[in-house]
Amino acid sequence: MSENCKLREANGEPGRLCDGGACAFWRVVEHVNDESGSGCAIQHYELIGDTDVSAWLLSVKERLTRQDQ
Repeated sequence: MSENCKLREANGEPGRLCDGGACAFWRVVEHVNDESGSGCAIQHYELIGDTDVSAWLLSVKERLTRQDQ
């Protein structure tokens, strides 16, 4: 994945690459709204606009990443 992480950008961390399938917020869409494919659930559900929500989601992502290590 060569795209930058939009959630990190929304939290003042530009230039960090998207983790793609390794991200806790990556989703595979096959049954939701008859769409198919994969991508960032945060972008798909348009959750980046609210700074409080973005900060909380990034903290959840980081906690989940630490638990997986």
